[in-house]
Amino acid sequence: MTTVAVGEKYQVVIPKEIREKIGLRKHSRLQVAIENNQIIMRVPEVSYMRGIGRDLADGNDATAYVRELRAEWQTRKRK
Repeated sequence: MTTVAVGEKYQVVIPKEIREKIGLRKHSRLQVAIENNQIIMRVPEVSYMRGIGRDLADGNDATAYVRELRAEWQTRKRK
């Protein structure tokens, strides 16, 4: 178990090895709860994702998807 400090604004820094292990990045979301007098932080499930990424959660590449859409739009514009 790792110990962290609570800052003036009640913020804590999640250690690098833990962030890397769960794939946490800047502006990521975490769910916070209290269970048995303990603070629990969880990474939300994929179903909480919004925008274009939620449809690509199965591993498809977002860049390739956008290129396909653009090609489809170009085809429609020519007709």
